[in-house]
Amino acid sequence: MTNATETPATVVAAPANHGAAYRDIAVHLDGSPEDEFRLAHAEALIGQQSARITGVFTNPLPDPALFAGDFGVTAIGQLVEAATEEGNTGEKRLRQRLARLGPAHELRRVEAFPGTLERAVASEARWNDLFLATCPRDEDTTRWRSLIETVMFDGGRGLYLLPPKVAPRSALRTVLIAWTDTRQSARAVAEAMPLIARATQVQIVTVAEEAHGRMGGAEILADITAHLARHGVAATAAALSTQALVSDAILGEAERISADLIVAGAYGHSRFREWILGGVTEELLANASVPLLFAH
Repeated sequence: MTNATETPATVVAAPANHGAAYRDIAVHLDGSPEDEFRLAHAEALIGQQSARITGVFTNPLPDPALFAGDFGVTAIGQLVEAATEEGNTGEKRLRQRLARLGPAHELRRVEAFPGTLERAVASEARWNDLFLATCPRDEDTTRWRSLIETVMFDGGRGLYLLPPKVAPRSALRTVLIAWTDTRQSARAVAEAMPLIARATQVQIVTVAEEAHGRMGGAEILADITAHLARHGVAATAAALSTQALVSDAILGEAERISADLIVAGAYGHSRFREWILGGVTEELLANASVPLLFAH
């Protein structure tokens, strides 16, 4: 059961700042049918603005660690050649697709062995305003989980993640901000500001998890609400109390207000140099039915 306590904004919103905008959006492409959904969302995000879309086409090469001995050297050579040829076919098709977007857009091919590939994509993310990809859920997208985690925690930019096979909505009108008093939440709001500023409804929530003794409250919402008001965003706020999972409370509120986007901090930790997602971040990735904007 979830209860909400509304906290009205205490500062009158300034005129909306429509100057904030993304100028560079990177889109993860892998040659699968999911590419078309990602590109459609990127086109919807830039709208009529003079933004640039860069397709980052990932073509992974086989892991050399799986092969050993003389036979392994021969086998991996053949597999690398086959993967390169497959990448050539995918690249040709994607270049034709991006050509329809106009000359301002480009395709970059990242072809590398596991580990190196993820770091190279994170490097591509850093010079963009936003990196768009798909939530790693089903058979076609779970193979990119390590890539998503590397970009999320090491890319330095906001990560816009789509549920698989979800087409963009006609307009991004309603944004839900899942706020906690953390650096990650502050980063997520900053990275999402161009979208928050364009929304017609912005709802901020914090969650008091009664069953586990972790309490938030309306008092932590006042400053972030006032901050958004000074950016011209008239947000409302609610402190949710729940005995269920925090993620369920956030997703329930998103459904209640028909949110088009959920903005949240990304949480996790490093184990043996591998990023591990956990808690609310993991649950939102697995269950959200609308796009997510994460930042770490």
